[in-house]
Amino acid sequence: MMIWSMNKRMVVALMGASWLLFAGTAVAAELKIGYVDMKSAVENTADYQQGMQRLQALQNSKVKELRSLKEKINQGEKDLLGQSMAMSPDRLAQKQRELKEMGKNFQRKQQDAQEELGAEKNRLDIGIGAKFQKVITTYGKKGHYDMIMPRPVFLYVDPKLDVTGAITKLLDAKK
Repeated sequence: MMIWSMNKRMVVALMGASWLLFAGTAVAAELKIGYVDMKSAVENTADYQQGMQRLQALQNSKVKELRSLKEKINQGEKDLLGQSMAMSPDRLAQKQRELKEMGKNFQRKQQDAQEELGAEKNRLDIGIGAKFQKVITTYGKKGHYDMIMPRPVFLYVDPKLDVTGAITKLLDAKK
């Protein structure tokens, strides 16, 4: 959803940039334009950095849990290999089933962890993305900007048009 929205913004920005190219110099001279490095503005906010720390802590706990389970599986396989000759066929089959079930459980937990981490990252991105859009709109209106465009649209832009720092400060200030 957010990617589609970003692509939509990119198309609108490109249309705006091409309009500027074809507009007369008198009209272009009257326009107040800014640009923002969206990635930098968002990633440098306190909220995003705190969210990433929470995400990293969650990832570390999941990795620890999965490592423990994997070590248990490896130890079980090692034990089975060492004891398989002394086991009855029924006991051997039971141990193999247990190991197979542990392997399936590991894969499920791994997939669940990936899905949970992805969902948390999406929540973080969506929350900050919505706040970002509001801040840009407010900043643009208060600053009487005609356009504030994302940085990747331009091959060259005069650094004096960069409003990234101001946007980052406003994002940090907005709670």
